[in-house]
Amino acid sequence: MLKQLSIKGFTLIDHAEVPFHDGFTAITGETGAGKSVLLKALRMVCGDKAQASMVRTGEDKAVIEGIFDISREPKVKKFIEDLGIDSDDELIIRREIQENGKGRTRVNGSIVNQSDLQDMGELLIQMHGQSEQLLLRDIRTHAQMLDDYAGNAELLATYSSSWNAWNATLAKIDETQSRAKDLAAQKDFLKFQFDELSKAALREGEEEELEDKVNIASKGETESHCINEIQALLGCDNGLLDQVQALQAKVRTLASKIPHYEETLNALTEVADPFESICKDLMRLTPAKSLSPAEIDRANSRIAAIQKLKRKYRTDVPGLIELTAKRKEELESLENLDADLEELGRKALREKQQMEKAADELSAKRKEAAQRFDAAVQQMLQTLGMPKATFKTSIAAQDFTANGADKVEFLLAPNPGEGEKSLQKAVSGGELSRVLLAIKTVMAELDAVPLLIFDEVDSGISGEVGNSIGEALRNLGKHHQVLTITHLHQVASRAQNQLSVSKTESDGRTYTSVTELDGEKRIDELVRMLGGNSATVREHARQLLENNK
Repeated sequence: MLKQLSIKGFTLIDHAEVPFHDGFTAITGETGAGKSVLLKALRMVCGDKAQASMVRTGEDKAVIEGIFDISREPKVKKFIEDLGIDSDDELIIRREIQENGKGRTRVNGSIVNQSDLQDMGELLIQMHGQSEQLLLRDIRTHAQMLDDYAGNAELLATYSSSWNAWNATLAKIDETQSRAKDLAAQKDFLKFQFDELSKAALREGEEEELEDKVNIASKGETESHCINEIQALLGCDNGLLDQVQALQAKVRTLASKIPHYEETLNALTEVADPFESICKDLMRLTPAKSLSPAEIDRANSRIAAIQKLKRKYRTDVPGLIELTAKRKEELESLENLDADLEELGRKALREKQQMEKAADELSAKRKEAAQRFDAAVQQMLQTLGMPKATFKTSIAAQDFTANGADKVEFLLAPNPGEGEKSLQKAVSGGELSRVLLAIKTVMAELDAVPLLIFDEVDSGISGEVGNSIGEALRNLGKHHQVLTITHLHQVASRAQNQLSVSKTESDGRTYTSVTELDGEKRIDELVRMLGGNSATVREHARQLLENNK
């Protein structure tokens, strides 16, 4: 529950320390006094977006601090712990708003972001004003309210799980059918590519190996040609070797007859002997084994074929091998898609049956709960000045959605003989506010949010109806801390606590103040609300408080 709200430099409020207590608290004051400013400060504590205009003129920042007792709020405690913030039984939220609209929020001294503050605020406070009444006109909220009343959370989770699974399988079927259609249209193209690539039987490194062989073969051909020509020069009739030997014989004959040629013979012998040795070695050479011309042609043809495929598919040999495997997989997948679709169809049928079973259970529980809910809301409406109103929850079959196969809608017949009509259009704002209050009262024990705030829920209502609304809010205060802005003395007199909001002017400035009322001050405020200041009116105000203690 909210224990205290401190406000400084926030729009019309210069400074205020506002205490709060258990049960039902009425917030009263003249129109325009600033009651909405007080509620806006509460909204800021719970995550509303800050604006520069909220900072009071002349101040450099606005500061709003809320102190909550969370000793009986395990969900709030867990949320704070999950944020890594220390907590005991007290929660302090401090919001600072700078002149430029930026600001900072601390929770028990630790800085938190806007999103986390909003999530925390939803666990602490529910605001019910014109926007919430408009929300009640949205039939999408009706199923959620009925499920909350029926305690359908676990059953709804089971249904939602099966609904999600069924939709995921349907999406997979659509995807598979689309893929099968695309692959079927490309089947001839895929098969042509696969046949061409698989026929090539490519392997990594093959192109480099073939190029090495061709290079080696080219060198071997040169070697063989040169050796054959050398051996022909040396070993043929009257070849170089024979001529050298004949030259040695001629010089030897010349040296035997003319001695001074002996020196020439010796010089020739020194040259000829190594030369003959080299020639004999050259005559014994045989070229290394090489590819045949046919083999070289085949290697060159293979290289050309590989290079052609590389150019055609714009990738290297590893890419061609990968593409071959991919085309094979796609062709096999095309052949298996029919079987896959059959299996997916069987799976979707099983999941739909599970979903239908959960939907039937959900519908049955909703219909059973709707009877109790309708009776309770209708009874409450009778105490809220609508004695002949009938309230009914319509549950009609519809296509499966994430929330079941039911279209849930609340209907109201404010007057007899008119028939039930949708809350969307046929109900006035005053009637809608009472429907909202009736529903909140019926669900009070189920609602886990500790603080409920009603902004002028009694708008457009007077007389005995105001007594009924005051009594309903008082009863709500047995289960929650309840705050409401009211202009009715019937409502304010039934509150256990009362705050007065007033506005004054001083030195050309406007000041809104918030005062906790007790004793004679509370009687003074009721007298104002009653519209008189006679002894009779004052006694009436006193009697109202006495009767409602």
